[in-house]
Amino acid sequence: MKVGFHIYAAIVKNLRGVLYSSLSPPELEEKMKWLRRRFRYRNLGLTPDILSRYGGAIRSYIGPTFLELGTPDPALGELLASYEELTGLGRPVLEAYCYASLYVSPIIVLGHDGVKDFGPLVVDEVLTDRELSDRDYKLHMRIADYTVLDFYLWSTSRAGEALSLLAQGRGVEDILRERRERVAKDKRRYWRIISEEGRPFLLYLDLLPLLAREADEEDMKAFLGAYGHLAPATLALVSAVVI
Repeated sequence: MKVGFHIYAAIVKNLRGVLYSSLSPPELEEKMKWLRRRFRYRNLGLTPDILSRYGGAIRSYIGPTFLELGTPDPALGELLASYEELTGLGRPVLEAYCYASLYVSPIIVLGHDGVKDFGPLVVDEVLTDRELSDRDYKLHMRIADYTVLDFYLWSTSRAGEALSLLAQGRGVEDILRERRERVAKDKRRYWRIISEEGRPFLLYLDLLPLLAREADEEDMKAFLGAYGHLAPATLALVSAVVI
């Protein structure tokens, strides 16, 4: 679904998360009810993929809290297909990541089984051994939002530079190292709940390292020719909160 830029801009301003799930429909509905009770004044986004996979089990929730997300650029569908071909990742994971990047928003991973789906994109994580209260979740979801926002201009701009270097057959390890270093510093935001062991509460996701490993020079030349105007906006450093 294509959306006008005025709608896209309004959603970006108010969106607090893009949902991802690999749960069964009944499990998903329980999570949706939990989110609706606790985050009724926040907007959470539903991608085309999640709406397609869950159908009526999730469409009935579209309303003030849960918004159907569209793309401001019709090339996004083809770009996602190109990412699938270049990286071997599945459409659900790529769509959640790229929509979160485009909408400058964290991903909300529903269910701990979903963590493994993002494995190839994880560059770091925040572990916690605490039982989190509603207040903890609300606070740290807001912090996760700032993680994406504060990284956004820098991380997408550097991703655009990296794509150009890859298309010239040049290395991008300096850029990738810089991204890892900034992520390591960002983890300090979560000092209230972070621990050395425990379950993943937050994942730091980055598609750029995988793209750099899998795509050769000719691939990147063709890729930039087709999607150079859009691709950097889909290559932010994205946080993912696991609920």
